[in-house]
Amino acid sequence: MPDHRAMNRYEIRVVGHLDARRARDLGAEDLRLLVGGDSVLIVSAADRAATYGLLARLRDAGLELVAVSRLPMAERDRSAGERSIQE
Repeated sequence: MPDHRAMNRYEIRVVGHLDARRARDLGAEDLRLLVGGDSVLIVSAADRAATYGLLARLRDAGLELVAVSRLPMAERDRSAGERSIQE
């Protein structure tokens, strides 16, 4: 299982309701079905190339992209990436 602390997390909204299996196949960690008929996937990507690869998989699956938002890092994840220099 990947170390999600080192990854960027994204909320991706697509047109239509996806089933849980298809969402997992696309790499989603979480799936929300919205009342208006769209789906929201929560995914992690290690770097920019992985993010573009994920978007390409969505395109190849024929999904219409509505929005992509990078989620803020959790407070515990921020401190893991911080470094301090002592004199």
